[in-house]
Amino acid sequence: MSKRPRILFLAHLFPLPLDSGGKIKSYYTLKTLAADYDVCILAYVRTGEEQDLVPELRNICPDIDIVPLRRNRLTQASDLLTSLLRNRSFIISRDFRREMKLAFDRLVEDFCPDIVHIDHLQMAQFVDFGAPYKTVLDNHNVEAMIIRRVAETADSPGMRLYASVEWPKLQRYETDCCCKCDLVLTVSDEDNATLRHLTDHRAHIRTVPIGVDTDYHSPVKRAPNSRNILSIGTMYWPPNVDSMLYFSKEIFPLVKKQIPEAILTIAGQKPTASIRALAADASIKVTGYVDDSRTVAQDCGVFIVPLRSGSGVRVKILNALAMGLPVVSTSVGAEGLDVISGKHLILADDRDSFARAVIDVLTKPSLANTIGRNAREFVCGQYSWDTVGRRLLDCYSSTVVQQ
Repeated sequence: MSKRPRILFLAHLFPLPLDSGGKIKSYYTLKTLAADYDVCILAYVRTGEEQDLVPELRNICPDIDIVPLRRNRLTQASDLLTSLLRNRSFIISRDFRREMKLAFDRLVEDFCPDIVHIDHLQMAQFVDFGAPYKTVLDNHNVEAMIIRRVAETADSPGMRLYASVEWPKLQRYETDCCCKCDLVLTVSDEDNATLRHLTDHRAHIRTVPIGVDTDYHSPVKRAPNSRNILSIGTMYWPPNVDSMLYFSKEIFPLVKKQIPEAILTIAGQKPTASIRALAADASIKVTGYVDDSRTVAQDCGVFIVPLRSGSGVRVKILNALAMGLPVVSTSVGAEGLDVISGKHLILADDRDSFARAVIDVLTKPSLANTIGRNAREFVCGQYSWDTVGRRLLDCYSSTVVQQ
């Protein structure tokens, strides 16, 4: 019997609990690889809850090592100053920990991986690209594109200034890493094309989309005539914060003029102070963390994704489509998905058209129901994890696995 190749899975996010798009993608990628290869995972953990879930993750990957990652204002200020003085990307340098480098070097010596799977760009700084193992960079987003779009759209002058300084440094680092890796995975053809352009086609790039658990996210029975406008997302991620501030200030008042009883529900972990302040309006609810998105989805008249910046693919849209929710999104929000506006969801990119789309969905049940049914069929056909997993394994077998 031939020896199974060994993969060291180097994770920026501990894959449990499944409470963010990045964790969901990492979990199912890990699960897929662990079924066909011998996998060891080395991951950052940020909370005691994550550390407590290590035994659960061992059900799919018995070999696990973790390193704590703590951030506070003092360490972030120091990292920001260091990045400015050394002309390095802050987003990369803030997540360097000597303990992670030592743990990685020890596992390379003890586990002897054939392949290192770099899950998120931030983890590439621990890899020796001259070592005998192959390297796979799993780019959840084009990271520099996110920051560039923040520089173009953020309301805060300070945030725009920071982003305008940060994105060129991050782009240089991202481009260099892509050129050094044996395989680069992107979640969309748009991200693929962007990285091919940045690397002058020097990088070996393949697209493997994000999947969705279509059994778990089955169609929900929505409350009839709901006037609830629902958003779900990690509410400290700057693009999500910007999107909800933009919607609440620019679009929601237009909806309220036509539908006074409309309610906006913002669900998602760790809402910033600016998001929590929106709840001063009685028609806006900020729930914070939700254990099960299917529960809040039951009272959803329309699911909104008014993103103005970002990159990659939004898992929350895939989950919403799988649950049969009628979705209104910007083109940026739905980027990377092969959707048809008016069939699978509605795309709207300016204030007035977004408000009009939300009003139409809330007041036209047949439209909402038809879009929801089409969305479910679309996701099951193209984005189930079974389908996506096969594409991932095909990329591995044809590119980095020694035959």
